[in-house]
Amino acid sequence: MGADSLTLMDILDINQFQELQDSLSISTDMALLTVDYKGIPVTEHSECRNFCKMVRKNIHYQDLCQKCDSRGGLEAARQQKPYIYICHMGIVDLAVPIIAEGGYLGAMMAGQVRIDDDSMLEMILNRKSELLSLYDSSDSESFKSIDEINTLYSELPIMGYDKIEAIGKVLFGMSKVLVDRALLIKKTTIPIIEVAKVESDRKSQNVISRRNTIKTEIPTKYVFLKPAIEFMHQHINDKVYLEEMAILCNVSESYFSKCFNKAFDMSFTAYQMKLKLQMAENLLKQSTKNVNQISDELGFDHASYFIRVFKKTFGVTPAMYKQLYIEKTQLEYKNQYNQ
Repeated sequence: MGADSLTLMDILDINQFQELQDSLSISTDMALLTVDYKGIPVTEHSECRNFCKMVRKNIHYQDLCQKCDSRGGLEAARQQKPYIYICHMGIVDLAVPIIAEGGYLGAMMAGQVRIDDDSMLEMILNRKSELLSLYDSSDSESFKSIDEINTLYSELPIMGYDKIEAIGKVLFGMSKVLVDRALLIKKTTIPIIEVAKVESDRKSQNVISRRNTIKTEIPTKYVFLKPAIEFMHQHINDKVYLEEMAILCNVSESYFSKCFNKAFDMSFTAYQMKLKLQMAENLLKQSTKNVNQISDELGFDHASYFIRVFKKTFGVTPAMYKQLYIEKTQLEYKNQYNQ
């Protein structure tokens, strides 16, 4: 079972975990929320503070809250340990990564507290210098007054850094136990027939040429690229732009491009092209579609360009590749039949 195929739903019984999360929230005096690697909640908020409830009513700030959760979790995964930071609203949060078989699945987000000295903490997103920027008379869900939000902010509990750090260590240890237990249960309950099928598929798979295989494992240091990689694999037929992927990963275009090169030993454009050629190879082997149809389906502007880049990678044109594959398959079948 590879890390790429796992999700939080495979690791956690959400209903049972919600009860555990609620209890942990009360015992730690911290609000708790569990999110996937994109920062999208998979549990209900436990003991969410009134301050944060009001902030999240504002659509714009709700989006920033999710970005904070996403970035905090990714940074915790990169460091392989709990990450304490200041959110865009100036309060302290704690991200505890949930990691299974080397893959980052999500995080437990704890916090919604204040701290006396935040000089050692990083602000994960820039925020407006004035809380008045939150007020928008055109938004019926906005705050009624700056005094109201200031009052709710002052009600947030103050907690020492050492205690926050200790809670992070406890939650991180607990997440490891939960993950190990879930993986052990799954590995010991896989039906024998499924194991046999996997082994058979592994031996018989001949679909992807080795010369066009691409690196899919994301180094932990660059785990924040995961949303982009997942999106690219799901939209092979579309034109995917670097700018869009940088936004999806909440980083600048230049930083995204630099990290992508280091993570996969090729540029974003080259990676996308290899994905398309990989799919083209599959279609040539497994479908009756002609070269023009495949070129159109994969989003190439011209079939001539598709033929040129395919030949550069595989040494033959798509049409010749298909013919050679048919001949090879027929020969293998004939040899098998004669035996």
